[in-house]
Amino acid sequence: MTVAYDGTPFHGFATNPDVRTVQDDIERALATVLRQPTPTTCAGRTDRGVHARGQVVSFDVDAAHFDADALTRALNRMLSPHIAVRDVGEVASDFDARLSCVARSYRYHITNAPTPDPLLHNRAWHIRERLEIEPMQVAADRILGEHDFTSFSKRNKSKVNETFVRRVEQVQWFRKGDAVHLDITANAFTQQMVRSLVGMFVAVGRGRRPATDIDVALGARDRAVVPTPAPPQGLVLMQARYLS
Repeated sequence: MTVAYDGTPFHGFATNPDVRTVQDDIERALATVLRQPTPTTCAGRTDRGVHARGQVVSFDVDAAHFDADALTRALNRMLSPHIAVRDVGEVASDFDARLSCVARSYRYHITNAPTPDPLLHNRAWHIRERLEIEPMQVAADRILGEHDFTSFSKRNKSKVNETFVRRVEQVQWFRKGDAVHLDITANAFTQQMVRSLVGMFVAVGRGRRPATDIDVALGARDRAVVPTPAPPQGLVLMQARYLS
C-alpha cells in the first residue's frame, strides 16, 4: 500500500520500544482489521519528524479474505489524521517494499524569507538570508553518479562493515517565490544522507563554503568535515520506484 504521513508526532517510521512510530500505528490498525498480527516492510525508514507522501508498505494477507477498498477505508478511519493510506493493491508473493525498490525520491522544503511562516513550522526549514541557488546546484551536480557518502551518513553501531556507497540519479534545486526546494533521487539513501547533503548545500548557498567542498567531503569519508544536518521537518519521502 502507498502511505502518506505527517511525521511530526512520530519517532520515525520503524518500530521502536516505548515511543510512537508510524510502523507501530499501521501494524496495530492492520491487526485490528485483519484480526491477526501483520508485520510490515517499508520502502524507506524515515527518521523522526520526516514526512512522506509516497511511502510504500508491504505485508502478507490471505488473498481469499482480501478486499482492498474495504481495507483502505477501515485503515483510514483508524489512522487519521496523521497517517493516510492512499491505495492498497495486490502484488506478487515475492514482492518486498524495501528489497524490490530500485529508487527512492525525496524533496526538501526551505522557506527562504526574512520572517518565518508559522503555518510551515513543521513543514520547512526557515532560512532568513537569501540563498544563491546557482552555486547550490553546481555543488549538487557533483554528487551525481556513484559515490561513498560516509561523510554524509549517520553510522549504525550495530552494523558491521556497513557500506555507504550509493548512486544518485537526479538532484535539482529550484525556487518558487519564498520557497526553495531540493528534489533528489537515488537507488537508496543512508541514514541522514539527504539532510546532511542539504546542510552542505545551504552552506554553499549562504556563501560560507565553495561548491568544490563537496568533493573534499566525499573524499574525506569523515562526518566531522560537513555541517550539521538540516532539520528533519523539511524532508518528505515523495516516491518509491519499482520495476514494472
